Amino acid sequence: MSELLYSHEEMLHNLQILCRRYRPLAFARTTALTRDGRAIVLLTMGNPRAKKHLLIQASIHGREYVNSLLVMKQAKAFLEGYPFSRYRGIFYKELLNSVCFHILPMTNPDGAAICQQGPRAIRNAALRQKLCAACQGIPPRQRADFWKRWKANASGVDLNRNFSAGWQEYQGAPLPGPEKYKGPHPASEPETRAILAAAREVPVCCVISLHSSGNLIYWDYGSSGNLHQQETALARLLSAATGYPAVSVQKDSADTAGCSDYFVRVRGIPAVTIENGAGSAPLEREEFPALWAASRELLPALARFYL
Repeated sequence: MSELLYSHEEMLHNLQILCRRYRPLAFARTTALTRDGRAIVLLTMGNPRAKKHLLIQASIHGREYVNSLLVMKQAKAFLEGYPFSRYRGIFYKELLNSVCFHILPMTNPDGAAICQQGPRAIRNAALRQKLCAACQGIPPRQRADFWKRWKANASGVDLNRNFSAGWQEYQGAPLPGPEKYKGPHPASEPETRAILAAAREVPVCCVISLHSSGNLIYWDYGSSGNLHQQETALARLLSAATGYPAVSVQKDSADTAGCSDYFVRVRGIPAVTIENGAGSAPLEREEFPALWAASRELLPALARFYL
């Protein structure tokens, strides 16, 4: 078994090619910089004047960077099929002209770099020094695995615990580290703020977060009434499209202060979390064909749903 690597630099290169080939259907721009100066890039795909805008964010956890590769491949396949492909009888052209996707392919590039290269990937000396302090007490033989499973950003903040919904109640880790430290206050991190900013710029109708792993879909973040009905319908659609079971967050007692919690409970926007993969992150290369088979038509399915 071999680990599947997909770096921030490779993603930026692929975005450049994608946008050059498919402009004006697709364009990308830097919306923020991480603590270590890496670009957080937003890919816009479809019709910017559409009434329906969908926000997708991937790899908010460093070790889950396989989702960056997955969503980039999904976007490429959708754009390649624009002139001739159909989804359930509807041409991709009609689908892409009717909705607009806003995709953050790698929300936590610093975290991904730490997973792939260890603390040497961090160029800022002060950040790197703090990271090295985080592994004190870890036996030398275990440090490679320690860095490989890093979830947080370069400041040791777990970005999916840095949102305001349930932040006060969530305990987590008391200090910065590889996971579960919620930060000094909600939205303290540039990565979190980049997600919030993307959702403020357009009338977002749903938010999809791509994580790993479990091969399941988390939904039911405490909504009621019409919002709950919308969330239910979205979860059912994604479950049918991927073959993953939909699991209620309320029944599963999942941690709070996450991205989907925020959009449902604070913004009143339907949101779900897709957990891709069966193994523990970072996923092995051998898992990718199954991931792709489950989600290759995810974007057309979403577009048709909001058509």
